[in-house]
Amino acid sequence: MARNGGFTLLEMLVVLSAALLLAALVAPTLSGIMHQREETYMLALLRADLYGAQQHAVARRVKVSVFFTEGSGEYRAVDTDSGQRIIVRTLPAPWQFQLGTLRNPLIFTDNGNIEQGGTVWVKSRKGNYKVTFLLGKGRFYVQKM
Repeated sequence: MARNGGFTLLEMLVVLSAALLLAALVAPTLSGIMHQREETYMLALLRADLYGAQQHAVARRVKVSVFFTEGSGEYRAVDTDSGQRIIVRTLPAPWQFQLGTLRNPLIFTDNGNIEQGGTVWVKSRKGNYKVTFLLGKGRFYVQKM
């Protein structure tokens, strides 16, 4: 019987089982990458929101208060003069804030500086991060602990 260039069922099963085996080996590393990407995204979002609150204070020449809800992943920025909410954000379930030396609220003055310095802890599934606000400079940085 002559072959017409096709594959046998056995050959196809061997190739498919090899592909499934490789996919099963790659799947656990993909979940680790997904968690790492989520952490990177959430921290970038926090930074962007804080810079946005600071820019709002400078552009409108008002004070902006940022409140961190301790024990949950919620924070909000409020224009102190008008009471208007600028940012309201709730991070996914495993994320939560814990106030360190910073007292609520964090206040950006009309020139972009911070009224009081301090630290806030951000806890996630994979690790803890310390957000440090430098007094008088309007700067902050995030470091993994």
